[in-house]
Amino acid sequence: MADSDSDFSSIAESQSRNNRQPPRSEGQGSVRSRASRFSRTTKAPSTGARFSRTDSLVRDQERGTKTLFQWNGGGKNVFIAGSWDEFKEKLPMESLKPGSYRIVLPIPATERVEYFFYVDGQKRVAADLPSHVNEHGEHVNIKHSEPTVAQKAGRVSKILSKISGLDLYSPFQRQQIASMIIFRLFYILTIPAAGYYFYWLMFRGGNESYPVIWITFTVAEWMSLASAVIGLFSMWSPVRRKWRSLDALKPPLPSEDWPSVDVVIAHYKEDPEQMREALRCALNLDYPAHLLHVIIADDGYFAAPKVVERTDLGVKMYQMLAEEAGYDPLIDEIMHENGLVEHYVIKSGEEHLPRMDCALECHHFDFGPFTDEERRAPGVLPRISHIARVKPDNHHNKAGNINNVLFNADTDGKLILFLDADMQVTENFLLRTVPLMLEELSHDAADHVLPEDLVDPEVGLSNGNNAWRINRDVAFVQAPQRFHNVDAEDYMAHRNAVFYDGICAGRDGFGLTPFVGTNACWRREVLREINGFVYGSVTEDTLTSNEVHNRGYVSKYASEDLAWGEAPVSVAAAMLQRQRWAKGAVMNGMKIIKEMWNGDRDKRFSRRRGEIDEYYEYRRTARRPNNAFVRAMFALDSTLYPFLGVSAYLYIITSVAYLATAQAPIAPQNIGELAAAFILYYTIRYIAFYSAFAGVSSTDILRSQQTWFSYNVCHVMGVVDALNVNGRMGWVANTGERNRRYWMEWVNILLCFLLSFMIVFRLVAFLAQGGCAPWDTLGSVSFGSYILMNMYPMASISLNERLSSASDEEKEHKPLSFPVPHLISIGTIIGVGYLATWAKTPCGLRSTA
Repeated sequence: MADSDSDFSSIAESQSRNNRQPPRSEGQGSVRSRASRFSRTTKAPSTGARFSRTDSLVRDQERGTKTLFQWNGGGKNVFIAGSWDEFKEKLPMESLKPGSYRIVLPIPATERVEYFFYVDGQKRVAADLPSHVNEHGEHVNIKHSEPTVAQKAGRVSKILSKISGLDLYSPFQRQQIASMIIFRLFYILTIPAAGYYFYWLMFRGGNESYPVIWITFTVAEWMSLASAVIGLFSMWSPVRRKWRSLDALKPPLPSEDWPSVDVVIAHYKEDPEQMREALRCALNLDYPAHLLHVIIADDGYFAAPKVVERTDLGVKMYQMLAEEAGYDPLIDEIMHENGLVEHYVIKSGEEHLPRMDCALECHHFDFGPFTDEERRAPGVLPRISHIARVKPDNHHNKAGNINNVLFNADTDGKLILFLDADMQVTENFLLRTVPLMLEELSHDAADHVLPEDLVDPEVGLSNGNNAWRINRDVAFVQAPQRFHNVDAEDYMAHRNAVFYDGICAGRDGFGLTPFVGTNACWRREVLREINGFVYGSVTEDTLTSNEVHNRGYVSKYASEDLAWGEAPVSVAAAMLQRQRWAKGAVMNGMKIIKEMWNGDRDKRFSRRRGEIDEYYEYRRTARRPNNAFVRAMFALDSTLYPFLGVSAYLYIITSVAYLATAQAPIAPQNIGELAAAFILYYTIRYIAFYSAFAGVSSTDILRSQQTWFSYNVCHVMGVVDALNVNGRMGWVANTGERNRRYWMEWVNILLCFLLSFMIVFRLVAFLAQGGCAPWDTLGSVSFGSYILMNMYPMASISLNERLSSASDEEKEHKPLSFPVPHLISIGTIIGVGYLATWAKTPCGLRSTA
């Protein structure tokens, strides 16, 4: 937090003044969770003496921001080390209570600090705090700090900004500027290089003696080029936003004028205990309690349509919520006096339910406090609601569940934060994302003279706020998904860093960041305008963001680690997830084409209340033609990737045929032709790709490439499922199902065995045929080995799942472990024997002579 200096200084004072609560910074209002958290951390002795342990820390203290670090994972002796001194010194942390430690350190005003803990001599990373895998492959905790001074862009910087597409008022590094300039240059050069390459491949360099191999490879190359050109376009103008905190805006926005927020946590079949921590994190958001409403959108409370008996899962959910809300029916009278009594409302029928398409009945449980006075009390929890529906036969899955909350349950937050049941948000999630929805008013803005009925209904111009209003062009702000159960290797590419750290930031530059279903803060007004989540796809999130983008709204990307969930724990669960994504992508594309064919595009712009809304509508309408091409490119990218992924199998077919025949798909006449076409084309493509994703670690890029092959079967089946109009894919649990197996895993396993067999076959055939034409054998073995190495990790995890005798709880879902030194030794012996055998073949004898 940028304004935390005074807060943390007061911690040291309070420790010597009988645990007094620290004063709040000016303009922060009644931010409930900060006060309650600090009051819980002021019971330990002062840490001030430790600030001067080294000259380095003294210098950092003078120019840094005091920051609180905590460890709650047990242990007797806990130390912390961090990037503020290049991990040189381990600093002891102070015990608050058994297993809980803290330290306040002055941190330099940098974009991000990395740190980890030493617990009883062992290096540890806190699972309940933001973390990531750095460029060295180390798993570390991270903390973002607030930039203190805006970088003023001079004339040269403005020119570079125009060329690179980067906002140089934000804290960019020179490497990022250079990489974007290089990307734009080589992205453009890809087109002429590809033109010559495909001319050469089709008319001069193809192996016409084996047309099946040649044509298969050519089709795969065309599909790969289309995927690259369409996909990389989103990286033309990326944005890395400079961070502002809602409670540190200048000029300040009083907390009384902050918009009210509904935190909607979607639940279906997850274990209620699994989402307990997610609920606690939502309740602990650093936001005034009277403006915060935590809602559980429950789709598992009733077993089936027209059955109103609660399921066992529903009973557990209710009990868990009552516990977290502090409600006890045994002392109902006492709780009623304290404003904590439960409210229960049932709505049914067309008279009481505006949206019968998503619910036959709506059951609404509320856990107080309810009165405005009680909700403003210090340290009070926000109100909790449990909203369950009796589903109609066509219940529209998650989209229907969310729409029931939006339209049938009398919820009224101006902003809505959507979370999955496993997502644990950081305390500053809203403080970081809400400012991206605001715009600063100029002194002559019309809002200063508008009649009261036209004043912004989402951020009021009262209580001294004459500087900020909601930007009505913005529909939502999306934050990335991070996972606390993903290790540094991440063989199944759960981090999806190419997408979250690259593509999302790139699309943000066009105002077209996609909605991914969770970790996004929406404006209720926009959702009401489009009639809620859009039906017609199993990925209703993407379809909904497409709809608001088509109406001229923009979205923004908060490229900061603000929420942590649980990734699928098995290859089977991950494959089912990817299959659903692929199916949804195709369904979304089919829906767009159908709407265009039917001419049903202009049911847009149907709202309004007053003149200021008409102005914003006009502004969006005027901008729409400018990004029509961009939206079309992004729609193609999202729709075609499951189809274009088929090229992976075409490469596999080419490789198997190459190994079987020792005939390459290309037949260059000389090395000059090969260099001018094939080598030049791929050099330019790879430079464009790696410069576009310069901010993504090499490990994540490797996993993206590997899973392009391994998840291809999921993409193919997703396409088949989407095109099968009678097929219906049920809900898939992404997490916690360790015993799941899926037939698609066998496709990767068998392909790996096939490639391994064909590599051995080619080596044996090379000797049997007299040891001649070594380059054909070397090329085919190299090509086959490249594909095999990409497919091996996930296939090996699937095998390990089936062959390991460990229990499901003990399995770590990693590839089979091999005794590498022994294999190298055996391979050396076999290699020498292979060379000796080759020396006795006719070609080997001639070569020796």
